[in-house]
Amino acid sequence: MTEQANTLLFQVEQEIAKLLLVKLEKFDITFERASQIAKFILSHLPENLTDEQVMKIIPSLDDQFYELSEIVHKHMLGYEEKYKEDTIKNMQDMIKHKHFQEASNMAFKYFEQKVELK
Repeated sequence: MTEQANTLLFQVEQEIAKLLLVKLEKFDITFERASQIAKFILSHLPENLTDEQVMKIIPSLDDQFYELSEIVHKHMLGYEEKYKEDTIKNMQDMIKHKHFQEASNMAFKYFEQKVELK
């Protein structure tokens, strides 16, 4: 397996390709619409993006193409859950080491960012 196969970019591209194929097979989408989506994805998700860069782009993918909303939603939920788990773990470590102000700041930052994501 190549290094690319492990990236978020590759995963998102694969999911979008599968989604478009299924929608085309079921006649839920026209060939022209699928082509527009594919061109959009290729232009907005160039090669060599980091996972962090891809994660910043994902929320906007369904702004023009509602067909991508299930993929966007899936990745946003996954990101929020991972971010939440990481924040909780870091806060627990800070509290254990009596770094209460840092833990409080991290909690504030977490909730501030959570509001921005919505």
